[in-house]
Formats: sequence, C-alpha cells, structure tokens
Amino acid sequence: MSGPPGFDGLEIRALACAAGYRTLFAALDLRVPRSRWVTLLGPNGSGKSTLLRAVAGLARPVDGEIRWRGAVRRPDSPGWRTDCLYQGHTSGWKDSLEARENLVLQAALDGLEVDPARIDAQLARVGLERQAQLPFVRLSAGQRRRLSLARLALSDRPLWLLDEPGTALDTAGLHTLAGLLDEHLQRGGLALVATHQPLPCAQPPLVLDLGAARP
Repeated sequence: MSGPPGFDGLEIRALACAAGYRTLFAALDLRVPRSRWVTLLGPNGSGKSTLLRAVAGLARPVDGEIRWRGAVRRPDSPGWRTDCLYQGHTSGWKDSLEARENLVLQAALDGLEVDPARIDAQLARVGLERQAQLPFVRLSAGQRRRLSLARLALSDRPLWLLDEPGTALDTAGLHTLAGLLDEHLQRGGLALVATHQPLPCAQPPLVLDLGAARP
C-alpha cells in the first residue's frame, strides 16, 4: 500500500527478495508511521532476516522499492546511515575488549559523543554494572545480549531494525528490552523487530506474518 507524498515513516512497496533461486516473498507492501513498531513473524526461512537486511541496505531486493520519510532510501546516503540502527544475529563485539570498552567503541562508531557517566548508567540499567570490566568473551549469552540492549539505550536513531533481540534474555531482560522499545516509540521512533517471542511492550505491534506472505 502506498502512502501520501512526504509520508514521515517507512514504506515498502512491492518488495521481493530471494535466497539463491528461491523467492522468499514477493509483492510485499508495508507502511509504518512514526511511533509504531512491527513484529515480523514466520517460520525459519520465511525471510524475516532478509527483509531486515534489505531495509538496512545490506541485501539487494529482487524487485520493489523502500522509501524513508517520503524519499527513496539510498543505502549509501549519509543521512540514511545516521537514521538507521541495525542489529543482527551476530553481535560485532570484540572478544578481547571489556564490556564497557566495547560499548564505548560502538557509541563512537554510532556517531555519539562518548559520555562516560552515560555509558556507565546504561550498563547499570541493563544489569551489567558488575560485568563492565569483564572481557566480552567471558560474558554469558544473556549478558552479551544485554550489552546489545545497552547500545539501544544509548541510541537516538529513529529507525531500529532488530533481528531476534530477545534471544537468550531472561524475563527481566525481556522487560528491559520492551521498556527501551516503548521509550523509542515515545520519542517518535519506529521499529521492525523479527522475534519468535512476544515482547511485553505497552504499545501492541503491527504484525507482518511472512509465512502467510510466501508466494
């Protein structure tokens, strides 16, 4: 479905993506306004990760168009890079660096002014205050995912593309994730989230079931 000119959100128009010779989905339309989020559902192999990567500009669609704030999204645009935050299955953290050092480095890569007090506050918020000086390689799977939550807590980018962000999180971690997402939406952000587990967010999501959208 097409939105009006100048629509201040994310639009996907007639998008098709494939894995090799296999079409994952085709003629996919989606329109997400500011302050809303979409949960991507579907079985393994239905194209959830591929869709997120296509929106992020990391995978090339077979057909269709992606528009951001009324303009065709160009992955090489500096403006797009500063608006979009993508978190995939792989963390990208450095094993030899401490949790805090990793977050400081990521904040700098995300174009943020590194404020030591804010870094420490977000590590504490996600439950990593005691693990801040542990090398990443020594963190548990859940603690590694919490470090990714700290990155979200620091982010002011309006579009979040999250691939299974709740993996390995306990109940408290899932509530922290939901709280971060709610705050992001309250700031006027929007998000696409691929997940196999419901998130306890205050705002219910729009739902896109890619299993039902298979050609």
